[in-house]
Amino acid sequence: MRITAAVVEDDTLAAQELERCLTSFGQKSGHAFSVSHFGAAESFLKDYQPKYDIIFMDIKMPGIDGMSAAEQLRQVDQATMLIFVTSMVQYAVQGYDVNAFDFIVKPVNPTAFEMKLKRVVRALGLKRGSDLTLNTGGVTRVLPSASIRYIEVMDHDLTYHTDQGSFSVRGKLSAVEQKLPPGAFFRCSVSYLVNLRYVTQFTG
Repeated sequence: MRITAAVVEDDTLAAQELERCLTSFGQKSGHAFSVSHFGAAESFLKDYQPKYDIIFMDIKMPGIDGMSAAEQLRQVDQATMLIFVTSMVQYAVQGYDVNAFDFIVKPVNPTAFEMKLKRVVRALGLKRGSDLTLNTGGVTRVLPSASIRYIEVMDHDLTYHTDQGSFSVRGKLSAVEQKLPPGAFFRCSVSYLVNLRYVTQFTG
């Protein structure tokens, strides 16, 4: 599995140690990690897009602290897995208010880190579900369900609107719905399946 992670940490050495732990875990488990480092919450939140599978967030940072950053994050992204990395264990319980998946205590213990990452990757796999295979114009595409923004159907033509563009195939929306991870998509009408990862607001 390819996993995209963001590390929001003002301490460069701490960020590098976390990246080394991720690389080591990836080598042992067969997963490939792509890691982006942000030295401040402000740079992380600027023009944020929900493209990360996991976000590792330090709590004590200058400027916007990690907890405040997490609150702002959840206003635009309710789905991405959030893990606090902190020496301030007394504040970790507040993570439940921003739907944090877990927290890691500094300094990072490689063995404990590996155990937590196994839980994270297992949950991520369940969340992603199986990749979908589409045959469009003689080209076979493997489409991760997490990349789908929404799917619409019109006269048995299914259109997948994704991060990589839109693709149309023949099929039934009900059949596709059964292949998607439970709870990740919402059928808001007979014609639309919406990925809740990209929903920031609803009314009515």
